[in-house]
Amino acid sequence: MSYSDLYELAVQKFAAGNTDGSLAEWITDHTTLRRRPFSYSRYPFQEQIADDEHPNLSVIKCSQVGLTEIQIRKFFAMLRRENGLSGIFSFPNEAMYKRNYATRMKPIIDNDTVFNPPAMNKPIRRMDLTQISDSFGYVTGCGESDATSINADILFHDELDLSPTDMIALFQSRLQGSDKRITQSFSTPTFLGYGIDRNFALSDQHFYFVRCQSCGHQQFPLFNMDFVNIPKLNFDIEHLTDLTAEQIVDLDLKGAFIGCERCHKPLDLSNKEYREWVPQFPSREANRGYKMNPFSTDRLSLAYIFGQLQKYREKENLKGFFNTVLGEPFTESSAQIQRDQIEKVLAPNGNPPNVGQDKAVYMGIDMGQICHIVLVGDTDEEGKDPFFLFDTCHVLQLTDRIHELRKVYNIVQCCVDRYPYTPTVDSYRENTQGMIMPIHFGGNAAVQPKFDEAEELIYYIANRTAMLDRVRTTIVNGSAVLAGYGGLKETLITHLRDMVRDETVMEKEPEWKKLNGNDHFFFAAGYALLARRVSENIYTRQYSKTLMVLGIEGTNVGSNTVQNLTNNKTVSKLGLGR
Repeated sequence: MSYSDLYELAVQKFAAGNTDGSLAEWITDHTTLRRRPFSYSRYPFQEQIADDEHPNLSVIKCSQVGLTEIQIRKFFAMLRRENGLSGIFSFPNEAMYKRNYATRMKPIIDNDTVFNPPAMNKPIRRMDLTQISDSFGYVTGCGESDATSINADILFHDELDLSPTDMIALFQSRLQGSDKRITQSFSTPTFLGYGIDRNFALSDQHFYFVRCQSCGHQQFPLFNMDFVNIPKLNFDIEHLTDLTAEQIVDLDLKGAFIGCERCHKPLDLSNKEYREWVPQFPSREANRGYKMNPFSTDRLSLAYIFGQLQKYREKENLKGFFNTVLGEPFTESSAQIQRDQIEKVLAPNGNPPNVGQDKAVYMGIDMGQICHIVLVGDTDEEGKDPFFLFDTCHVLQLTDRIHELRKVYNIVQCCVDRYPYTPTVDSYRENTQGMIMPIHFGGNAAVQPKFDEAEELIYYIANRTAMLDRVRTTIVNGSAVLAGYGGLKETLITHLRDMVRDETVMEKEPEWKKLNGNDHFFFAAGYALLARRVSENIYTRQYSKTLMVLGIEGTNVGSNTVQNLTNNKTVSKLGLGR
């Protein structure tokens, strides 16, 4: 290596490794975009986000504003500026990880010399691992092996709301050995109170305000009729998103503008002298949050926004328009159980009703350090599903609590989640001769028995979506009666409203998603209703075997046959009666 090469290496290493300057300035000084120096001129709001190294940062973004580009450059810049760092950059899945690495990450690493200083040893450069000087950046599609095998100083999560929540939680454990412990998440929102929207709600909440040059009022423009001015808008609508595709094509968008909500004069969205990030809760220092929308820039015209609304309307995907175009969370009432729907089926008295031992009762248990228990009876003569009890106890007290409940109620079947307490619930199944049955989610069947090599029934496979759908249906249709909740009324309502049914992913089964993880009675109620199906399946199988023993042809036994055989003396002698 020549003296000039050594000198150039020393200069470059010192300049690039200097951490005294602004991180945002470092990115513009040392990185390029399409062979030109990178700049924030197109999207000035990016600069403060690029400069912010807060340890708990969450950014709500919309599409077409360059935030993925910023976070990738920021990630690589942090690794380059400080030697010996380890970082993880996650995408929601393998397909997004491979696409973004090939089109966004690799060009930066390959083309910008700051990440390729003259050196004797060639750095490691793979799709999943990038060495920058003495630092290492791991890129992953939220795989479990990556979440459990890599120690890190910084975590960057792209599209947090689309990422598996259990994997995101696992990634946090990789920061335990670090002094920096930085987590920065960027995402278009999905549901109200979920993921990035939940994180932002707990932060200092920076909004990218614009000041009216006419009256001086500061505001965060939204896609509504307080800000969006359209000449001759004569449709009888409450919200702009109520417009149909046919109505949108007739709008006069050439004369439309974003106006001040106070004086209604046009706002200058392009002049950064009128723009600034303003925190709504500056005293919240533990969590930093930023939120922008299509009006955080002048580059997304109203014609573009309404054009997108028309396309999403035609696809019947209004949620997609809210999430990606507006950068707003969206939850349709049909996707989440509403409070008034729950209150309509709550029994006036929260005390458990008197249920005799002659009534069959089914139990559902959601396992945890605190276990949640729900009891439900058979559908009554009015077609109602009577829930008798909502209860909690510590996991160490669960055995005693089950024993106490069996003294009071004729519990004929119980379902409980098989994970993560598999040995415990397996012992419950063995000790109760299958009255308590573990449930594993999978497949499309409502219930499907699983046997071991000795042909012993060890658990049931059930469809998670179908199980939770039954809970929603009984409540929304008014066919449930919720009693026995005592002082847990608000807890019960919270749990039943903490799940949303996501059916926006094409060619994929709808999925119930947790909002904040406070959903235990929802699952316990689902297990209780599932226990009725498991009970019928078990007895149907047993009666089918009995018929074969008795020489009765046919093994497919309907529920009417089961009911008729319940009092059969021969069957009773075989010990199969309830």
